[in-house]
Amino acid sequence: MSFALVLITAFLLLHLPPLRRLPALSTAARRAAVAAGLFFIGAGVMHFAMPARYDAMIPPQLPSPRFWTLLSGVLEALGGVGLLMPRTRKLAALGLVALLLAILPANIHEAAANQGTHVLPFPDGYFWLRIPFQLVYVAWVTWAGGLWPLGSRASRAITG
Repeated sequence: MSFALVLITAFLLLHLPPLRRLPALSTAARRAAVAAGLFFIGAGVMHFAMPARYDAMIPPQLPSPRFWTLLSGVLEALGGVGLLMPRTRKLAALGLVALLLAILPANIHEAAANQGTHVLPFPDGYFWLRIPFQLVYVAWVTWAGGLWPLGSRASRAITG
């Protein structure tokens, strides 16, 4: 949920008149793609800056939590870079949607653990609120990546 505030803040900042006049930020969908790109790059970097916090969120059924932490961090960062470039935006959006759905079990695991020893500094109820926000991120990425709504101008190839 706090990550959603970061994403929305970045999106709103990109609406400032000097920025939205840039060709790469000329439409709301393009601004959404850049905001999401920066957001996912930052989220991916956090996996490397604080890996132990993410390791603890990995369901115990998966071996080698650090591997999954670092892999998801790399994939988030690469997806973010892909969203920044119009030629790779759709492919990056598809990859990020798949990743968001793949990490949903980790978020459910963290919420279900419902312990006072969470590795992130948030109250227990926060982790249940994160789960619906995962779907918000999926919707954002599909829109920003030009995958949805189908047939709209936003879903056509962005060439500039």
